[in-house]
Amino acid sequence: MTPLAISPPRSTPEPDISSIPQDAATVPNSDTPQALTVCIYVNKQANLGPYLDRKKVQQLPEHFGPERPSAALQQAVQACIDCAFQQKVVFSLIRQGYGGEMVSVSASFEGKQHLQSLLVVNSIGYVLRFLKKLCRSLLCDNLFSNQPFQQHSAATESPDGYEKRRMEAGRLFDHLGLKM
Repeated sequence: MTPLAISPPRSTPEPDISSIPQDAATVPNSDTPQALTVCIYVNKQANLGPYLDRKKVQQLPEHFGPERPSAALQQAVQACIDCAFQQKVVFSLIRQGYGGEMVSVSASFEGKQHLQSLLVVNSIGYVLRFLKKLCRSLLCDNLFSNQPFQQHSAATESPDGYEKRRMEAGRLFDHLGLKM
């Protein structure tokens, strides 16, 4: 007996979705059809603030994913660490997760490899909120999104806004005992 004979008849056939563009926020994974995935886009024209090196950010892929939310989060956070002028500063801004399944990010400073654990998450909203808070801590705007960026539109900031952010960064560097 074929699977079609076992299946109950349907009044309307299922639409062919192969030609429909996939939404950037949720793309079904063919290996696990029930798995939620996310694609995190990188805005290479973002105002990166004082912590991230624009040359390194330019070398990042256009997006991370589509992946499970926790894998996309790990890749984006690791990219921030890898693009830092000083990994210690960025690493210190990441909150450690506790309990449950974890994924790790790493940084090299003071001659050692340091690990930080992030809680495995299955929520796209959590990933986006986490990255938004991280970017706020890094004093950079609009670095990540679940939608593609228009790469030709550069982010602009007033001189007063830049100066305020630079002073905030200086206080953090002083607190960590680092020089800008």
